[in-house]
Amino acid sequence: MSDGNPPQGLGEEEGPDLAARLSDMSPRRLAEEVISVWEEVLRVEGELATARQRGRAMEMELDARDSGSSNRAKVAELEEALRVADSRIAQMETLLENERVRRTDIEEGGEQGRFVELQDENARLLHSEEEHVMLILDMEAQLERLVSEVEDLRRRSSL
Repeated sequence: MSDGNPPQGLGEEEGPDLAARLSDMSPRRLAEEVISVWEEVLRVEGELATARQRGRAMEMELDARDSGSSNRAKVAELEEALRVADSRIAQMETLLENERVRRTDIEEGGEQGRFVELQDENARLLHSEEEHVMLILDMEAQLERLVSEVEDLRRRSSL
């Protein structure tokens, strides 16, 4: 600002004096003064915005310090979840490797031996199924005989 400006913070009593001084200025000089004051206002507003940002940053930092213990708990929880995930990944990799080995064995001729094993198992299961069917049929016959005997006893006792 120029030297012709009154000091800031003056009371209302200097208002008319300021108006008189401004009316005596040339339009060019008045425009320069307005631009100068406008630039000063913009600079102060910028400083105010910066101060507010710093204040918010300090508040956030203070909140972060206050909630530091909860952040530590979250970090510990996330670390534990990471350890569990790593363990699960290791298990899955082991299963994958086992499956690869099994498939390689099958491709290299292990499938013939496995086929024979499955045929033997199938024959054993069929034989076991036949035995179970025979047992079930025998039990059904015995149940029918038992039911008829119970009915005979009921008839005799009702007579």
